[in-house]
Amino acid sequence: MDRKNAHHPDSIRAWFEKYLTICDAYNIQDSDKYNFDKTGFHIDIGRDQSIITREPTKKSYLATSTDRLLTSVCETISGDGVALPPIVIIPGIIHKESWYTTTRVPGNYLIGTSETGYNNDELTMKWLVHFERFSSSRQVGDHRLLLLDGFGSHCTKQFLDYCDQYKIIVFCLLAHSSHLLQQLDVVVFQPYKHYHAEAVEAATRTGCGDFNKSEFLDTIDTIRQQTLKTSTVKSAFRATGLIPYNPDIVISKLRESRISPPLQSLPLSVSPTGIPLTIVSLKTMREELLSEAKDLSPTFQHKLKQALQGGLALAQSGALAMEHMENTRAAEEARNARRRAQSQRQIQKGGLLMLLRQGGW
Repeated sequence: MDRKNAHHPDSIRAWFEKYLTICDAYNIQDSDKYNFDKTGFHIDIGRDQSIITREPTKKSYLATSTDRLLTSVCETISGDGVALPPIVIIPGIIHKESWYTTTRVPGNYLIGTSETGYNNDELTMKWLVHFERFSSSRQVGDHRLLLLDGFGSHCTKQFLDYCDQYKIIVFCLLAHSSHLLQQLDVVVFQPYKHYHAEAVEAATRTGCGDFNKSEFLDTIDTIRQQTLKTSTVKSAFRATGLIPYNPDIVISKLRESRISPPLQSLPLSVSPTGIPLTIVSLKTMREELLSEAKDLSPTFQHKLKQALQGGLALAQSGALAMEHMENTRAAEEARNARRRAQSQRQIQKGGLLMLLRQGGW
């Protein structure tokens, strides 16, 4: 029901009207409007392909989908086309010296660690301080607007109290609407993944057989420069109808998606041999069989009904299991690869670090 309501044109328009009311009430300038979101990278995976190298005696490999090292990058973009320095969350517990001494990671990046490579309450608060520092240095008006999803870490009392203290207005997206209203999701993250895949492929062609954490940190700034261009960031706010203000851009897309696609474009519900391929088609066949069996003995009808009901229950359980497996695969398969050829010196356990090129950590 929440998803259905979030996709209703009236709900979308009401959200836009509230956004406009807040912007007008606090006289928030476009440059003070920010969108924050995170995206995950399987940092050692590019695209499926054949690799040709210059060295005929050395084999090169690309990681497969069963070898995943999940890293999160949290980005913040502004309405005037600026991308603030990100926070990069590396899977693991220990910060390695080699991440900072042998890579080209910029000094204003915030580097954090978590066992899963995902964000958490502690890292979110560290990011918020990071955001305040860099956004306040370019602030025009009295208030800043922060657009983000309703993830639990964004709605803690500590988070909201900090925002109140520094006049940061938190404005959450509608639930289940990121594909419509989240600027980073709608425009930015797709090319982000594209340029990451290109970086993995380029490294592989030049003999890198282990695109790991250090390799990722060494290339992330180049990937961001290719992705987060001023024109791209501005187009993200334009495509979501926020700058300039135009709710109809989103609502028209919503109406188009409600139009039923041509019959030939719909996925097959039964195979050419008549085998049902979806839960709906299986239910339909069950009703047809029970109807045709009305003239048979009551015992046979009962057994047939039980068999069909059991098959349907198994099919539904299988569908739920597949969905659960896909949702948890990344976290289950996250690994803690280490670059053995580089320094194994440990700096600290947990927390966050920012590199200061002239001073140290």
